[in-house]
Amino acid sequence: MREARADPRSFDSFAGDYDRYCDLHDPLGEWLGARLTELALGGARALDAGCGSGRHAQFLADSYREVVAADLSPALVETARLRRSHARVRYEARDLHDIADDDGFDLVISIATLHHVPDLGKALRHLRSLVRPGGTAILVDNVSGRPTPPRWAYLTGAAYELPRDILRLGARDAWWLYRFRTSRPWLAHLLSDRYLTRTGFERRYREVFPEARFTDLDFAHAMIWHHPAVRRDRS
Repeated sequence: MREARADPRSFDSFAGDYDRYCDLHDPLGEWLGARLTELALGGARALDAGCGSGRHAQFLADSYREVVAADLSPALVETARLRRSHARVRYEARDLHDIADDDGFDLVISIATLHHVPDLGKALRHLRSLVRPGGTAILVDNVSGRPTPPRWAYLTGAAYELPRDILRLGARDAWWLYRFRTSRPWLAHLLSDRYLTRTGFERRYREVFPEARFTDLDFAHAMIWHHPAVRRDRS
């Protein structure tokens, strides 16, 4: 069993800055939006497990009548409530394993969260149990050739992205993004993360979702799984 040593609540100390960082750089969110459109997903209920500051939950509210968005970090949840309040979104500060819902969800997503959990298999089984018959799970997480990339790799990456960010965002936002990426709190958080390899990701996730499809997202890997049972009418 893989242990994750990162503490998701380390986001508490820089929740506001992390939210701005995601405003400026959210490739996984862009991928998620494209997949939801491509798959024509929508329905009554969706769950965002590890919602952060609510960016993806707010997007889900366009396609689902009710969205439950949960995160272990109270500071991120409070940021979500303040900045992304929505009539169809309910934000909750709670552990992933504490999400209990007898009605289940038409869509369960988790984006760049599961490398934090201490027992990946348990978390995956729990998320699967929350998907309604006929529903879908979309789980995305970072992957790496080594459990924890070295500090210099993150610093080099920040320098490499700076010129492109200047062209994309302008000098002011690009410099802010560079300073955040090289800040002590952010680097300390990254250096506490533990990642699966791409092969390890597929092996572990397929144990729980044997019919899943996988997509290579460069620094991350994505899984899409459709519940094999027939969807019931919930109108």
